[in-house]
Amino acid sequence: MKVFDLHCDTLSELRYAEKAGTPKSFAQNDLHIDLQKLKKGDYMLQCFAAFVNLGDKTPGADPLVTALEEIDVFKRIMEKYPEDIAPVYQPSDIRKNAAEGKISGMLTIEEGGCCKGSIGVLRRMYELGVRMMTLTWNHENELASPNVVPGGGHNIWPCAPNTETGLKEKGFEFLAEMERLHIIADVSHLSDKGFWDIVEHSTRPFAASHSNCRALAPHCRNLTDEMIRALANKGGLVGLNYCSGFLDNQPEEKLCRSTTALMAKHAAHFKQVGGIEIIGLGSDFDGIGGKLEMDDCSKLPLLADALCREGFTEDEVEAIFYRNARRFFEENL
Repeated sequence: MKVFDLHCDTLSELRYAEKAGTPKSFAQNDLHIDLQKLKKGDYMLQCFAAFVNLGDKTPGADPLVTALEEIDVFKRIMEKYPEDIAPVYQPSDIRKNAAEGKISGMLTIEEGGCCKGSIGVLRRMYELGVRMMTLTWNHENELASPNVVPGGGHNIWPCAPNTETGLKEKGFEFLAEMERLHIIADVSHLSDKGFWDIVEHSTRPFAASHSNCRALAPHCRNLTDEMIRALANKGGLVGLNYCSGFLDNQPEEKLCRSTTALMAKHAAHFKQVGGIEIIGLGSDFDGIGGKLEMDDCSKLPLLADALCREGFTEDEVEAIFYRNARRFFEENL
């Protein structure tokens, strides 16, 4: 079954390996995602995030340089394996790549702070191929506030959401320009207040690329039922996250499990609250650790089986695996 995945952190892992002097091949490696595993998993499209940690203490670390270096990793992958994977800039590229038997690679950004508050940098990111972006990761920036702050709420289980601070003046400017450019606004990692700012001020559908249901797992990175309904009313899309802390509801985060059965429970809740058409996949592969039942991107049939056991029809499983995301990108890129 074909697969669309809205989020992975593979670019940052490949960059880290290069910086450490132990480069990994994208063709085959020990990460969750490589070309061989993508083929085995029957992927049609993988979103690759340029991930930036604003708290990076490495001497000379610059968020813009980090993002550009990860984008360079993406470009080199596309150049090295042109017969197997090709970039996506517009909906027709997805169709063209599929017709030619190629996987599509879509460039995204996880941490809008890499733009340093510059609309000009945002526009150049679009020219480089960025088609979706979170306004924050886990740090305050010029655009908005996150829900999780290292050293703060992230270490409390369950963590308390930030309902006080959301988008800043520059964040509203970015949202307007992103919508003009058709860069999809991604609300994963954004504060609760920021989510509602997006709902109030957005004129186009938005995504939560890797978030689950707060009703089932209490992490503040997940969406409340009210948020799910609002996202659905806006024509949005949510990607099921495979991280244990966003799937399970245990008294301690370290006890949480990542299983396909739990993923199917979250999918069922999304369907009940927001409808089947909002659900996609947002693995967070290569950005999550711990023991994963589905421990790389070749193992997606395990999730298909779990969804069927949960009561989803084959048509609904296909919608979750790729059709909903394909429609969303067709309509919004």
